[in-house]
Amino acid sequence: MLKINNLSKKFSGNDFYSLKDVSLEIKKGEIVGLIGKNGAGKSTLMKLMAKSLKPSKGNIAYNGVDIYSQDNILADFGIMIDPVFYPDMTVMENVKFYLRLHDKENMFSNIEPTLKLVELWDERNRKPRDFSFGMKQRTALAIAMVAEPNFLLLDEPFVGLDPIGVQKLITILKRWSSERQISMLISSHQLGELEELCERYLYIDNGCLANAREGSRKPGIIIHLDTKKDIEMMLPLQNDSIRLVDNRLEIVVGDVTDDLHAVFEVLGKNKLISSLEMKENHLKELFMEG
Repeated sequence: MLKINNLSKKFSGNDFYSLKDVSLEIKKGEIVGLIGKNGAGKSTLMKLMAKSLKPSKGNIAYNGVDIYSQDNILADFGIMIDPVFYPDMTVMENVKFYLRLHDKENMFSNIEPTLKLVELWDERNRKPRDFSFGMKQRTALAIAMVAEPNFLLLDEPFVGLDPIGVQKLITILKRWSSERQISMLISSHQLGELEELCERYLYIDNGCLANAREGSRKPGIIIHLDTKKDIEMMLPLQNDSIRLVDNRLEIVVGDVTDDLHAVFEVLGKNKLISSLEMKENHLKELFMEG
């Protein structure tokens, strides 16, 4: 659905590239997480995709068409990078103005459920100029989502939402991906929420795409072993999801495999299990390693 080839951005006055030779693809219905430290180039990449910046080199194609080759090619995008709205118009006026601007008055019926989703329905007659940062983020998120776009480009969409609101947002984004095949690129420092939502991740480091790894929505298990024996000789560790670290086994829980059955058989037969704990948020580990 979206393809980026050798995309680079060098800002005037800089002797370095803020983004360098980035290539990636996002398929229809795919939810991709974008992670990286502050200043790594995430926002630059998203702004290039939103056409608010022009690349120094490289290209971006949406449905096979270069996005810079014609106007209005991003008409079915929902974009939230920086909060964008009119601060002296109410939330309701902002959302209606956006829909009118894009000739989508037929979607006025989406306004109430969208504002309720981002917890702004009760604030719909207030002006965002007096809002907190989190509420401004939610206003921009409502504008990005109200027209039910085919591609969502979201930067920090969970900011300002309480845990119930976060879970509601994750649920609806998953449903949109599954039922309506909406594609999404989502950047966030809230790694637990990102891990629950995304199918894979792109890691940006110093302007370069450092790696692209498959994400896991499933928890992990850590098994502490009560032994000083040569466990590695005893266990059939052929599966990448099973790793021996010191005196513990780290297992990413996925489909049940013969390897996993064999491991537990050895552990049980030799009474090696001292204790178990759940390991959540593998994405945090990926971020720290990156």
